[in-house]
Amino acid sequence: MSLDDMVQTLAEQLDGPVVLYDADLNLVAFSVHGDDVDEARRSVILSRRASARAQEMIAAHQVGKAHSPVRLPPHEGTPARVIYPIWRDRFVVGYIAYIDGDPDGELEPHHEWVLSAAEDEIGTMLALRSLQHRQSSGDARRLLTDLLSEDPACRAAAAEELLEAGLLSSAARYAVMVFRPAHSPARSTGSAARFMSGPRLAIEQALATIVRSTSLKACGAVIGDEGVLVIPRPVNPERLASLLRRPGLESLRAGAGRACESLTQVRESHREAVLAWRAATADPARYGPSAHWDALGLDRLLVQLPLDSLTADDLPPTVRRLLEAPSGEKLARTLEAYLDNGADAQLTARVLVIHRSTLYYRLGRIHEIVQSDLSDGQVRRELHTGLRVATLAGLRVA
Repeated sequence: MSLDDMVQTLAEQLDGPVVLYDADLNLVAFSVHGDDVDEARRSVILSRRASARAQEMIAAHQVGKAHSPVRLPPHEGTPARVIYPIWRDRFVVGYIAYIDGDPDGELEPHHEWVLSAAEDEIGTMLALRSLQHRQSSGDARRLLTDLLSEDPACRAAAAEELLEAGLLSSAARYAVMVFRPAHSPARSTGSAARFMSGPRLAIEQALATIVRSTSLKACGAVIGDEGVLVIPRPVNPERLASLLRRPGLESLRAGAGRACESLTQVRESHREAVLAWRAATADPARYGPSAHWDALGLDRLLVQLPLDSLTADDLPPTVRRLLEAPSGEKLARTLEAYLDNGADAQLTARVLVIHRSTLYYRLGRIHEIVQSDLSDGQVRRELHTGLRVATLAGLRVA
């Protein structure tokens, strides 16, 4: 009997919809029930994971330490739920959850017997599933690491094994996405632990969501502090950005590389994806939560500079004077808009939602501060590029 069948049988015995989670509260299976109208349950099915509020309540009620059903009280329109931890060899391997239909909050006598009777078989299946998942994850991590290595022979062997093992679909083109925290954790004694408990879970959720949502087999793994996903098609930038707006993934930024004609060439797509991630992280106002290599324009070159080591002294004097002036950042944004719009004053005023006389006043102030002629093409290039580098290097105050 499969886990789906077991959960369906439980739903019939408990006379209500049932959800089964693994130990990390990822959705494993859910029953099909006629009155399935519960919004919280629908959200779990769509996100494939327990809600953040449910996770907080399960932790607060110490469900992971219990050996009997635990009732979670109703909260903001969400009905009360019963959570039953599933134990296997001294470890919790999953949770059974269902709505508590008793208005007095009393567990029906036969429910605990039903849950206890099902625990051994479901626990065995979940433990086996977890073992298979770890083995598959380990294989994916090893092969993706080899696929991105400098050694052509190593890349070729990894590509062959990925396809033969069925971890990745055979296709005409392959592309890479990378996921990293928007702000890397500080290097300290506890930084690795914080990464494991926070950003890593978000990265794994992002990888799993994409893998589940694609009809072709994609392969992803967390390598170091980076999530790497190889997909057998070009990246859809809109879908990637939409993914990162989901609850729990807001802390991530992503980059996408171009599609390559051979799996052994995805090392280049990975390099592009990392640089795109760097652009999205440096300027989310322009790119949003993710960026695609094809959309970077001049930033393709600029993000490859040693941005981390640049200081304000490295900027052209004109740019430095502007940023250091009173109201310098507002004037810099005005100048950028003016240059972005081809020095078209009327269009720039519309974009900034200001009167043209206000724009001309600001341009006059900029001219006084930078001590250069804004009609000079070289001056414009210096200012435009210098401000862009300042943004990517984090040298501007938002």
